[in-house]
Amino acid sequence: MRRSLFSSVLLLVLNSKCSAWTQSTNSFIPNAIVCTECLASTTSFSRRDAIRTTAKAAFFWLVGNPSTTWAVEGSVENQYRFENRDRDMNKQAVIREDFWYAKGIAPPRQLNSPILLDDPKWNAFGSCETSGTEGSTSNSCTYISLKQRQPAYSKYGFSIALAGKDFLSLRKALQVEDWTTAGAYVFINKETNLPPPPVDALTKMVLFASSMLTSPNFSGVSRELLVARFYVNEFKFAITEIQDAIIKKDKAKALAAWDFGKDSYNSYNQVVNRQIVPKVGDPIPFIE
Repeated sequence: MRRSLFSSVLLLVLNSKCSAWTQSTNSFIPNAIVCTECLASTTSFSRRDAIRTTAKAAFFWLVGNPSTTWAVEGSVENQYRFENRDRDMNKQAVIREDFWYAKGIAPPRQLNSPILLDDPKWNAFGSCETSGTEGSTSNSCTYISLKQRQPAYSKYGFSIALAGKDFLSLRKALQVEDWTTAGAYVFINKETNLPPPPVDALTKMVLFASSMLTSPNFSGVSRELLVARFYVNEFKFAITEIQDAIIKKDKAKALAAWDFGKDSYNSYNQVVNRQIVPKVGDPIPFIE
């Protein structure tokens, strides 16, 4: 009875959430056509597989264009699968309250475009005002002024960009197994007691996202901010795994963790760069 009820609920959720994706002007949006392949495959799902699939389907409604690049069976990426780890209630995270912690759903490993924006209707003072035409409508409850964004960019933008530059250099050291040079990019300097740029940027990435993605007209935490925090936590985890790999001189794990860190850093930039218009500054570069 319980299994039958669970299957019925799952089919209902998949029927409404697991749809094909069509590309619009700025993002991917769900199509009205039902993905019959998703429904047909439910008969061979275990309960755990079904729950994971349902969670992913729910998140796909929230993101603009989740990455469709999956790890190849037997590859190094598939061996480690850092994105599927036990997050232990974010006890070791830079900031606990991220999208996974708040919603119980982990965003995809990599975002290829900005996520769909919040569109609140009410705030503490009444209804949210909207302006513009359909497709380019602005919401007063999500508006973030240049006066708020410009100081944040001046304070944190350079450090975050430098972290990406040094993280790219880290890969070269890992490839040739230069553990001393690699360690200098992820471990605190014992003589100066200063953190290297990738480590130093972690807290700054959280603060930067809060300034760039929080509107003073709305008291709630935006979806964008929660997702940005999630990728900061993922980037921090990647650095931790690289540190462990360097100590053990494990090249395969170090490079796999580096790839994971690159995806996390780039996904974070995908979220925050939308708010970095020319009057604020140059977008934070992606790690190629």
